[in-house]
Amino acid sequence: MRPKEKLEQIAADAALSVPDKEARIIELLSGESDRGVAAAVDCLVETDDERAADFAAIHLALLPGAREGKTRAAERLRGAGPMVRSASRLVPWLPGELLDGFVADYVADPKAGSPLSDVIFEIGVNAPDRLRPFADKVESHFIHRSLLSGSPDELVDAFLERWREEDDDYDAIEAVALIRTPHAVRTLIAVREEFEDAEEWEILLELAGLLPDTEKSAGHPPAYLGSVVDEAESPHVMGGHVDGPVPVCPACSAPAQRVLTVAAEAVPFGLAQDASFFWYTCSCGALETTTVRVGPGERYVFYGPHGVSDPSRSIVPGKRAMALEPHPNQVGVSLEALAGASRHQVGGLPRWVEYDAHPHCPECREAMPFLASVDSGPTPFGAMGFRGTLFCFWCNDCGVSVTQHQS
Repeated sequence: MRPKEKLEQIAADAALSVPDKEARIIELLSGESDRGVAAAVDCLVETDDERAADFAAIHLALLPGAREGKTRAAERLRGAGPMVRSASRLVPWLPGELLDGFVADYVADPKAGSPLSDVIFEIGVNAPDRLRPFADKVESHFIHRSLLSGSPDELVDAFLERWREEDDDYDAIEAVALIRTPHAVRTLIAVREEFEDAEEWEILLELAGLLPDTEKSAGHPPAYLGSVVDEAESPHVMGGHVDGPVPVCPACSAPAQRVLTVAAEAVPFGLAQDASFFWYTCSCGALETTTVRVGPGERYVFYGPHGVSDPSRSIVPGKRAMALEPHPNQVGVSLEALAGASRHQVGGLPRWVEYDAHPHCPECREAMPFLASVDSGPTPFGAMGFRGTLFCFWCNDCGVSVTQHQS
């Protein structure tokens, strides 16, 4: 039986839950020699089963690269009626002309809630400039919010005027921050004295892309999409046992494990050393952050108990790595993330689940720039050992990492 038929069989099995179907199909396709790229593409090109198509697209979206295959699959889905919805998962890898084709299809028949609207949603997130000229055809509040990213200066000025005229309309000034352009940053700096709540202003300025206390970038450009791959495929290590102290859960004494180490020499961020981030291997939720100083031959845990890493416990399914490829939205996504259903990211500005202040380094007391986010969604190797999304911040001068959890 071909992988396509096996996939369709699993997708149609009424005895399985949707998460079980997803896990089994990912396991099936990951066992193929090319990690299931060809089998997933073939399924998307040939199947008439909407459920099978979506599971195949979910798997394909877990894998880096494969742009030619993803484009071939999306081209077929574009003309496949309701199955076009599955193409939404492939948007970050699709060429501009194909994205323009999807936009043209939607503009010709703009129906909210149609299968094509899922694709338009992802285009708004990943390539807002291609959709923005047709914003008047879009009814969805969420898609309009995604189009804030990189908007023209005139829109910044219009939101500022609305904020002032409509009794400090917070949504309007938040929209300024979410535009995330230099003009948006300058505008927020200019209105500092008009805020009664200094912390509120600081969060907005960080959201726009600038740390208020140092006027340094709130992130590390450029932004990359991340995918979980085998250990040998990338220098950015995920999981695996580490020597030395790690944070320990104060409720159950479960030790943390390394989530990610960003290899300094493999990214253009000017990192002084590799940056490692840690999270708990339990589900207690006793703490929302870990704070660790990481240095050559030493590690120090701030704020809470510490202990030794336990190789039998895992936060990542095995010792893996994170492969990076350029993010299609280099300005910064303006729509909140959905924890457990978002993409991993290294560099750029954070796509928060809930907008929050950046943590401060316990050594120098300065606000820390965002470096990475790791989501708890599926991987080709099994489930992550946590729920929600982990946001990773790094103080380059002090070698301190903060990992912050949102769900």
